[in-house]
Amino acid sequence: MNLFESPLSWELAGWLAFLILGGFFIKSDYQGKVSRKEQLGLLCSLLGLLFLKRLLVLFINRELNPDESQLLSQAITLRHHPVYWKSVDGATMGPLSCYYVALPGYFGIPLNYMVLRWVSFLCMGVSLISGYFTLENFFSARVARLALLPAVAFLAFTTNWDFLHATNEQLSLALIGLALWQYSRLWHQNYFDSAPGLFCLSFLCSLVPFAKLQGTPTVLVIVATALLGLVQQYPKMPRLLFWRSLSGLILGGLAFPLLVVLFTLAFGVFDDFIHFYIVGNFAYSAGAGFWYYLGQFPAFVGRTTDFLVYLLPTFALVASWALLSRKFDGTKNLLLFILALLAASGYAIIKPGNEFTHYLLYLVLPISLLNGWLLTSFRAPVYTVFWVTFVIASIAINGLYQANSSANNPVLAYQDASRRQFYISPASQKVLELARRGEDLVVWGWAPQYNVETQMPQGVCDNHVIRLVMGNDRQTHRARYMRNIIASRPPVFLDAVGPNSTWLNDRVKYGYETFPELKNFINTYYRFVGEIDNTRVFARLDRYKN
Repeated sequence: MNLFESPLSWELAGWLAFLILGGFFIKSDYQGKVSRKEQLGLLCSLLGLLFLKRLLVLFINRELNPDESQLLSQAITLRHHPVYWKSVDGATMGPLSCYYVALPGYFGIPLNYMVLRWVSFLCMGVSLISGYFTLENFFSARVARLALLPAVAFLAFTTNWDFLHATNEQLSLALIGLALWQYSRLWHQNYFDSAPGLFCLSFLCSLVPFAKLQGTPTVLVIVATALLGLVQQYPKMPRLLFWRSLSGLILGGLAFPLLVVLFTLAFGVFDDFIHFYIVGNFAYSAGAGFWYYLGQFPAFVGRTTDFLVYLLPTFALVASWALLSRKFDGTKNLLLFILALLAASGYAIIKPGNEFTHYLLYLVLPISLLNGWLLTSFRAPVYTVFWVTFVIASIAINGLYQANSSANNPVLAYQDASRRQFYISPASQKVLELARRGEDLVVWGWAPQYNVETQMPQGVCDNHVIRLVMGNDRQTHRARYMRNIIASRPPVFLDAVGPNSTWLNDRVKYGYETFPELKNFINTYYRFVGEIDNTRVFARLDRYKN
């Protein structure tokens, strides 16, 4: 039987692997001493479970979330026009995330949804491996695998498309994982006086804001804690060594941002970098204040069933620690560090005020670290039995609860073999009759899937026009849009406002005609070809075929 054609068999195989993995974890605790090879084997088994459960989704070649098309269309554009902020503005997505996704394109690999999912999964693997070794440095190999089990189970068995799609947070999460791993190495060796080690740590942290600005609060906690560790060693250090180590920390944090500044100055996009990325993202909010969003946060998590189930083992562990242990075992400072990470990551999720479920991924590693700290109080093998059983049972109960929601189950959705094929819509087919792959295609609305289907660059920095039709900075965005489209003069222009556009569905409110300068430009240099699937197609005069 072909398991690819039998999703139910694949699901059962996943559960069998999960149960076997749980058995291995319990056996290793009763076994006593576990060799290094066996420890790494158990880590590989954890990652193997995740890979097995994600494999079907990795072969889906359709958009699961509009963010995927945004990221891909930006990567396609950078493949042809490589200057960020001149050809691409990812809004909350940082330039590193877009360049990272563009990398396969430079080797001739088509930038489609399947490729995006694989490069995203690679980041997830880096994040989890880094998390494991971080936990191992802080605690032990036993604690590392047990603390990471709920995270892997959650990511493997979730049926929420918002957690399954290739989110634009993945590169920043991988970098945060690497930064935590480096911090844990310094902590484990009590080596905060190492200039190269501190340089590496702060350099990794400095990359995160350029992958996703939202990850900045988390890495600020890491850098601040490393600085505190260095200061605490100051009385025992030679003064020269202290200043050299401090210089390493500072220079590592400044190296990449200074490189970005030089890059933006050289290509004349420094003002765009400051205005659209730094100022624009710091002002990014749904409208209300932080404290209001904080009050709404528990209800938001409660509506996200899979993530709430992921939290259940942690809640049980906190309750067990409060009732049975309450020991700090000389690691109170480590607990404060973990709580600070949780607070910073929580702030990053809550502050924008948008209930995007995938933002919760920023909490996965901090919660795993908290699990690790709590598990150190429960060393007897019998506690491992309880812990593994609770994790498996919570995932199983959630699976049974959601069993009737077949529409939300990616395994069942995969039964449609057409989802593994790259789809080109009728509107995109029409575009390809009027233009060629590699030429620019400007899409008005929020429908970058057309750029992906046609493999055509955006032609303007914004691949969605939310900031041109909403918000207080519309005129600045509109001015840039007109500069871009006049410069690129794309052979085809699409007005996708309608059912195919995310959020922007009302043509009366948001159609291209509501932007007078754009209306005049399109009406002067383009001709209406027709409306295909509620998307209006316009061809430049020299491409218009009557």
